[in-house]
Amino acid sequence: MIFVPLHRRRLVQLAGAAAAVVATRGAAAQDTYPDKPIRMVVPFPPGALTDAIGRVIADRLRENFKQPVVVENKPGASTLLGASQVAKAPPDGYTLMVATSTTLGIAPALFSHPPIKISDLTGVAMIGAVTLFLVTHPAVPATDVPTLMAALRAKPDAYTYASPGNGTIHHLVMEMLCRQENARAQHVPYQGSGPAITDVMSGRVDFMWIDATVVVQHIRARRVRPLAVTGSRRAPAFPDVPALTESHPDIDLVAWQSIAAPAGTPDAIVGRLNIEINGMLNDPAFRNRLADMGVEANPMSIAAFNALIQRDAGRWADAVKQSGAKVD
Repeated sequence: MIFVPLHRRRLVQLAGAAAAVVATRGAAAQDTYPDKPIRMVVPFPPGALTDAIGRVIADRLRENFKQPVVVENKPGASTLLGASQVAKAPPDGYTLMVATSTTLGIAPALFSHPPIKISDLTGVAMIGAVTLFLVTHPAVPATDVPTLMAALRAKPDAYTYASPGNGTIHHLVMEMLCRQENARAQHVPYQGSGPAITDVMSGRVDFMWIDATVVVQHIRARRVRPLAVTGSRRAPAFPDVPALTESHPDIDLVAWQSIAAPAGTPDAIVGRLNIEINGMLNDPAFRNRLADMGVEANPMSIAAFNALIQRDAGRWADAVKQSGAKVD
């Protein structure tokens, strides 16, 4: 038998009691969640699609939770600046982020030493797939993807293309296209889609991939010319614009938007958020609002969404390697 001195036994008893109190308080905190304001980080500047999605989700959570949900824009480092701040926040459900396929797939593969790993975040809820349009300034001599690629091959580096930032899917898809077609154009990264499309319309930059919600009004006003949409299906509102896979079947990449939290956030809190967000996505009025932004709602369970993140991470890493894209 091992005898433990009285003072040591007392310390063990006190440590056990303290652990029980912490556990009880943790469970109580989950039961009352949320009981204070929630911070929603958007890793893009105001006005971009991700920002718009973050604000509509925040508004609905604010209504449902009866607590403030404050949106903070933290652009930079291919969305990883904002993501690293979220990853370092306490995992208590009070710091969330609008995480794109760039954040949870593409960007970490673009850096030799990324500021975070995908495993530093946990998927809370999928929001949906995003339609991107390839658009040009009307003066560019191209009416579809093949004629654009022919123009780039004829005059290497004479044309410029914009993106909302290094490492975004907008950047990656263009790099993959150029590599596959042995074509070259100069990349001009911006912090967000708003200033990028402004420069395409003015002719300062020749073309770009851009979110539907930002560009549809400009397509209808003929300020830019649409050449293609991402994915394997044409956009219902623009049936004459080909899907990219019609000319390039190997480039079947789809951007998506989601909500994520720091790794280690309690399952009960993640579950509560997933239920709330999936409830929004199953509401026809809310689905229509997302559709107007060019987002196809896709509610998923926590397990299914995190499995998708893991599957896509490898796929994006392969795509980055094939494209040769790097940001450092």
